[in-house]
Amino acid sequence: MEEEFYLNIMFKNDKVKFRIANPEATLSSLMHNLRHVTGQDGRLIFDFPSIDATGAPIDYFFGKDDPEIKGVRVLRPRIGHTDQTLADYNIRPGDTLFVIPDPFPG
Repeated sequence: MEEEFYLNIMFKNDKVKFRIANPEATLSSLMHNLRHVTGQDGRLIFDFPSIDATGAPIDYFFGKDDPEIKGVRVLRPRIGHTDQTLADYNIRPGDTLFVIPDPFPG
C-alpha cells in the first residue's frame, strides 16, 4: 500500500496540513482543488479573493522555500506547453508550500 501524501499549505498566516489524493496531478489542478476545499463546517478552508484592492484579477501560485535563491521560488504551473506537477519541482511528502497571490492587469 502506498504511503499517504501530505503537504503543509500556508496562505497568509494560516497553515493547514492537506492530504494530496493524486500527487501526479498538475499544479493547476491542485490549486483549483485547494481553492474549493471546505472544512467540516462547510466553509472554505482558505479565503482566496478573486480581485485585489485595485480591482485587478488575482491568480494564485504555489511557492517553496529555496535555499539557492534564499527566498521563495514560484512553482509555475506550466512551462512552455508542459503542465508541471509536484515531482517536476522535487516536492516531497511533508514539504511546506506557500500560496502566493499574483494580481494581473485587467
